[in-house]
Amino acid sequence: MDKKTSGQVQINNLIFTNNWEDPLVDEKVMQIEKGDNVFAITSGSCNALGFLRFEPANVYCVDINPTQNYLMELKQAAFRRLEYEEMMAFFGVFPSKKRMEYYHILKKDLSENALQFWDGQSSIICKGILMNGRFEKFIKMAGRTIRIIQGQKKTKNFFELNDLEKQSDFYFNHWNNRFWKWIFALLFNKKRLAKKGLIADYFHFDDGSSSFSESFQKRAAHAFCDIPAKENYFLRLYLLGNYDIKETLPPYLQQENFSTIKSRVDRIKTVTEDSKYWLEKQPDDFFDALALSNICELMDEKDTEKLFSEVLRTSKNNAKIVFRNLMIPREVPANLQPNIIKDVELSRHIQYLDRSFVYGKVAAYTVSKP
Repeated sequence: MDKKTSGQVQINNLIFTNNWEDPLVDEKVMQIEKGDNVFAITSGSCNALGFLRFEPANVYCVDINPTQNYLMELKQAAFRRLEYEEMMAFFGVFPSKKRMEYYHILKKDLSENALQFWDGQSSIICKGILMNGRFEKFIKMAGRTIRIIQGQKKTKNFFELNDLEKQSDFYFNHWNNRFWKWIFALLFNKKRLAKKGLIADYFHFDDGSSSFSESFQKRAAHAFCDIPAKENYFLRLYLLGNYDIKETLPPYLQQENFSTIKSRVDRIKTVTEDSKYWLEKQPDDFFDALALSNICELMDEKDTEKLFSEVLRTSKNNAKIVFRNLMIPREVPANLQPNIIKDVELSRHIQYLDRSFVYGKVAAYTVSKP
């Protein structure tokens, strides 16, 4: 290990059971093709499983948090062993009283550590795993509060609107009231979010906001007014806590993709390690596409430079990278920017299109090697 770097912050709780990065944004940037080697942060596993549609050779899912990889193991096992309707019931998208029965089918595919972890999580399994990570539990609590204050009927009616003009009118004339602003102040302050899996020291602001609640409210307004509601399952999860299976699902949960992902699910390789030190052990010129999420917010600037140095070394020329910030502004270090080049126009475009809307920055880069 490089003694000059301190290492990424270690987390050991099951923080996410969904990806909160928009997979369509990732895919637009990464341009995954048949035979590619892909690097991704495991997180909630959704996006990496969806990448299999493009027939990569391998998707290396790396996470410093072992429980996120245990989640990936469980989702992989569900694709291998269950039929589509059974998998959706097990995950919690469809109602079911048979989830423990399904789990006993899946157990044989789990590593010893994953098995030990999931054997102790019967409550999560019985409820359905997809909305029961630490962050998802917070989201459900926040959604219940919003529906109580804004009204159940009004909240559901928003998702029936069929054009952006109606959505904008709804937001400014019916939704954006003093209760809405109070909700952000109550639920989206740094102390409360820290208790739900986000670190209080994350929250610094480079968008003109004086608080996380103000910054997040700006992003929410964009999601309400500028992105078609029926296509935005992220906003539905935030407000209603469930998917609308008739309208939109993440690619990995769509029935038309089930057989393809099932046949390729073993191409996902999970790694529990600090990303930069794992990359340090990989060969030069190996990766074609990388999804880094916002992991640099768990690192200081020296560690960030170490990570991107390894990203540059292990990436092929013309490799594509998608990189996010939640709140702390992190950028490719200046000395590496001539070779990890930000596509300013594409970055602006994907930031606008991002259905998840929680990230302060979503940016696209291309590797250019000398």
